[in-house]
Amino acid sequence: MLHSAWQQIRKSLRPEPIQDMETPFLPELRLERLSRLQESKNLLGLNLRSPTGSTLAGQHRSRQQGRGMELSEIRNYQPGDDIRLMDWKVTARTRRPHTKVFMEERERPAHLVVDLSASMLFGSLRSKAEQAANTAATLGWALSYRGDRCGGLVFNGEEARLIKPKARHKGLLPLLKTSCDLGLNITQAKSRSQTGRMNQVLRQIAVQPGHGSLIVLISDFWSLDLEDLSILTQLSRSHTLVAIQVSDVLERELPMGACFLTDGNQDFYYDGTKPAEQKRYRREFDLHRDALRQAIQKTRGHFISLSTHEKPTDKLKQFFARGSR
Repeated sequence: MLHSAWQQIRKSLRPEPIQDMETPFLPELRLERLSRLQESKNLLGLNLRSPTGSTLAGQHRSRQQGRGMELSEIRNYQPGDDIRLMDWKVTARTRRPHTKVFMEERERPAHLVVDLSASMLFGSLRSKAEQAANTAATLGWALSYRGDRCGGLVFNGEEARLIKPKARHKGLLPLLKTSCDLGLNITQAKSRSQTGRMNQVLRQIAVQPGHGSLIVLISDFWSLDLEDLSILTQLSRSHTLVAIQVSDVLERELPMGACFLTDGNQDFYYDGTKPAEQKRYRREFDLHRDALRQAIQKTRGHFISLSTHEKPTDKLKQFFARGSR
């Protein structure tokens, strides 16, 4: 596991079980509310070009087969295929006829992976789970209205549901509804699952057919491990990968004084009256965020840091306007 502030701080915390208390961080996820975010569909601009000049998945530009066309896959020749699209190099190497399959870039699939596991219950202004769903909706509407096929995967630590990318909101709306449904079940999953094993989720995305998809992971990434990074590296070879880390200001900066904390599974009493503890708490979060950014960049993915106090539209617009760093 990467640098985990909760793991470090927990060693010095005194457990204080809180009896008969419902979690105050249950996300208020409503399909109607997520649907209203389509009003921001034209605000992003979605200039998906990185500073180095390489293009992130989804930008409408010409490639090889005329304007707006993108190589999707190379497969065995089938009766009726255009002979002009034969891939002679692959045919010669395999001794079997192969043909290139192209698709319009505006129909490029986008997989939005939304983490609603127990740790995402945490939040001050709003929960991380709600912010993750808002971010998926904001980006999903923009991509969908532009013509891309949206779908993805939603998981809450116990259950994962895959929605295949489809055009004209036929994939996005089920994704948003699934986010609402699984969001309501986080408290039940909390008692039976310690962490949301992300590698199982990533493997479901990795086996999806085709190449050149846009894969956006929206999570706090507290459970990310080396196996996950290995899968992300494999994904980034064939797809464009964007990791959005959702965090809350209280994960970095606690108010002075004693308070109760939760990591989504256990509750703790924390004595924040000591400046040294405050400093250590803040340092551990910064180390985790920096380590996560470097790890994602090593996989050739792109990293966005998003707080629950920030507007997803503003952060996404800023990122896609300048590319990733």
